[in-house]
Amino acid sequence: MKHTLKAVAAASVLAFGASAADAQEYVFKTATIAPMTEVYNEDLAIPFANYVDVLTDGKVKFEIFEGGVLAPIFKIFEAVQDGVADAGISTPIFLGTKDPYNAMALAFPTGLGTDSLIPWIYFGGGGELLTEHRRETMNLHSIPLGVGPSEIFAHSHKKITKVEDLKDAKYRTLGNWAAVVEEAFGASPTVFPGGEVYGALEKKQLDLAEYSMPSQNFALGFPEVAPYIIYPGIHAPAWGFELIMQKDRWDALPEDIRKKIEIAAKLTTWETMARIQLKDMKTLAEFKGDNEFIVLDETFKEKSRVAARAWGEKAAAAAKADGNDFAERAFKSITEFQDFWRAHSGYMVVDHTDRIE
Repeated sequence: MKHTLKAVAAASVLAFGASAADAQEYVFKTATIAPMTEVYNEDLAIPFANYVDVLTDGKVKFEIFEGGVLAPIFKIFEAVQDGVADAGISTPIFLGTKDPYNAMALAFPTGLGTDSLIPWIYFGGGGELLTEHRRETMNLHSIPLGVGPSEIFAHSHKKITKVEDLKDAKYRTLGNWAAVVEEAFGASPTVFPGGEVYGALEKKQLDLAEYSMPSQNFALGFPEVAPYIIYPGIHAPAWGFELIMQKDRWDALPEDIRKKIEIAAKLTTWETMARIQLKDMKTLAEFKGDNEFIVLDETFKEKSRVAARAWGEKAAAAAKADGNDFAERAFKSITEFQDFWRAHSGYMVVDHTDRIE
């Protein structure tokens, strides 16, 4: 963090009864993963910055830079650690699976969904574990910032109806789901940045691709270049982002400023889910393409759930053997919370059908 102290004349400070801390303003150059008009900035980073501005009476400003300006989108964590960016807003999955905790932290394949992710983050220990991990292993301070609903499973040139159809398929995916489909189903996962997915599908360098939610994928034109739209997005039932800053720089902020940033992040998180859900549904309601929609059946879902949990358990055990128990703690927390939620949430009325109408 590089903060700018707005100096005021000593006489003015005395005249208005203000302290030096009252006069201090902080500006954080913040790296993000996407263009300004994409949902990750339009519905997440920018609203957060606006809330911080209001809550702190303009004393704290998060200056949002679109993806690639301050850092490559997969290098935001490193940019913050190195001081190239004062802050970053990104997703743990962009850190890969070297530390499997990052492949579980805020999105786990077949894991917590749009109804259960936020309760787990704020009341099930997920947020506290994220903060603890970043401080102990990365010298960063992190708080959850923004969550979103299920993604599209894939835009595809192949008709995927059973897990065996994924064998040898060139599949744009990353992180935990890439590891699962490669190890369990014989897929051939590959990573393309979001801006390159359309071209790769169009040239059939990919058989299928997952990237984001309906509003995002459709805006990027994926239905134009792949005939099949496959859902639900069990690879990312719900997902979360985080705000990161260097630990020492966060700790140096006044306590009231830290609290107000946390409140702004929490408010943004709750709103982001609802905002993107409505945007996605409006996109689907207005869609006029002649694509074929394919619904993954319960057999596909269950085989995927078994494979994802087997991968998570194995990855967590390997990390623990190397002295890192965060993945094990995350895996246990996520699966136990999900099992509890599934077992006891049946009394709730949910306005939902299994198919897009």
